[in-house]
Amino acid sequence: MNETRGGSFNRSLPVFAGTAVAIASFLLLDFMSKRPSRISGASGISAFEILEPAEAAAVIGLNLCMAAAGLFLKPPARQKILLLLSCLSLFLYVFLAGRGAERVVADMPLARVFPSTGAWLGILGSAVVFSTESSTLPDRFFKSALSGLLLCALAALVFYGQLDGLSIMREYANRSGRFWQEGVAHVFLSASAVGVAVLVGVPLGFVAFTRSSFEKGIFAVTNSLQTIPSLALFGLLISPLAWLSRTYPFFASIGVRGTGSAPALIALSLYALLPVVRNTYTAFKIIDPAIIDAGKGMGMNRLQLFSTVELPVALPVILGGIRIAGVQTVGNTVVAALIGAGGFGQFIFQGLGEAAPDLILLGAISTVLLALAADGLLGALTGIARPGRRGREEVARP
Repeated sequence: MNETRGGSFNRSLPVFAGTAVAIASFLLLDFMSKRPSRISGASGISAFEILEPAEAAAVIGLNLCMAAAGLFLKPPARQKILLLLSCLSLFLYVFLAGRGAERVVADMPLARVFPSTGAWLGILGSAVVFSTESSTLPDRFFKSALSGLLLCALAALVFYGQLDGLSIMREYANRSGRFWQEGVAHVFLSASAVGVAVLVGVPLGFVAFTRSSFEKGIFAVTNSLQTIPSLALFGLLISPLAWLSRTYPFFASIGVRGTGSAPALIALSLYALLPVVRNTYTAFKIIDPAIIDAGKGMGMNRLQLFSTVELPVALPVILGGIRIAGVQTVGNTVVAALIGAGGFGQFIFQGLGEAAPDLILLGAISTVLLALAADGLLGALTGIARPGRRGREEVARP
């Protein structure tokens, strides 16, 4: 009985923590911040100054419902209801931030309005509840469908102009053409770096597995590359690539220069190598020798054994490494803007130079959303690979 109560309390603790943070921040901290102009100082606005009583009550009531669901309900109903409530809470925070910004801008057309600490902590608390409960719910379809509905609802707010009063949307409106240009550059550079890492890292990982004499050397190099700070590695590549482009005009003609995309692509590819190499090595290392012996007993040659038995079993783990590399590379690409490679980092560093937090948020939030999209896409590919593996194992088992 005590163990059951203790386990229930431990499962409910993240829910209580998330809702407690959300309610306390909503009541005690500023919900929005405003600046009379882009370069003036900011001042805080509490939720009760900017929201209607019904809107404030909806936020508090929704968080209390989440706390009650975490206390009184049992899985799987508890998890599904908490996921639904946390998604509603996330949507409500964003929607009310947009409503509050519109009310300020209506009186002060030049004002810059953005969510403050109270709103961000409320969003964080709801995200903690969603993340905690989704990790323990086996129904993947429900989680995916709910996440998709939330994204569609947030996209609808943007599409129908419900968030136009927020400063980040005003910065976007002033730079919409450049925003998409830098977004394409960010995606292209990140995807190219991961592609190069896969082409190099998967064979290296397989060599480390099949040739023990190369294992230490391969991992020594890939581990060492991870210890070099990203900005330092970008800087180290500037001089040799600049010399190469000056000495051999062919390289300059194809875009290889000391700054720009070339050093960024090389550096990002080197950073992405370790997770790809490590997961490839691990994927083949953990294969049950009995499966390989069964393949040999069926008369398979080395190529057939690799393509029919080893690679299908190892593929989900390899894709897991590519997933890690993809998310990591999207984040590292931000720093590449400092050497002229473009991407969302342009907005972040421009915002830092101009002391414009809304411009910083435009680049930062876009990078986070892109990383989540990459994680979701590669996670879906990993999930697709797993059922096939189970099916093959079940066929082989009889």
